[in-house]
Amino acid sequence: MKISNSIDQSEDVDKFGFAEISDLEASAVGGGALVSVSATAYAAGGDLTVAWTDVTTTAKMLASGGSIAKGKGIAIAIGDYQFAYVAVYGEGDKVIERIKTHYFPKQNMTVAKGFVIAIDYP
Repeated sequence: MKISNSIDQSEDVDKFGFAEISDLEASAVGGGALVSVSATAYAAGGDLTVAWTDVTTTAKMLASGGSIAKGKGIAIAIGDYQFAYVAVYGEGDKVIERIKTHYFPKQNMTVAKGFVIAIDYP
């Protein structure tokens, strides 16, 4: 059995110059392995204002009786005032997770990305 969730969301500016995407989340459960990824992007002001997020999770039962679940997410915010954040969570016998956030001052851009892998042994 394989479960896969993918959510992609982007937003242009409203009439007040704001673009916001918040609490975009995907989760996957396979046996004893669980992952959850949440991405948030917010941007306001400037000539180019964009907020974009994408999260994907997958869970798979293994023939040996164990399971593995994977998740990744990215958030990009461009504007004079921007905020991008990715949160990951995993549960299982072995969990590997990583989050990085980069700010690019010349482009007024913040990029956050993260991944999580959860493994449940038989």
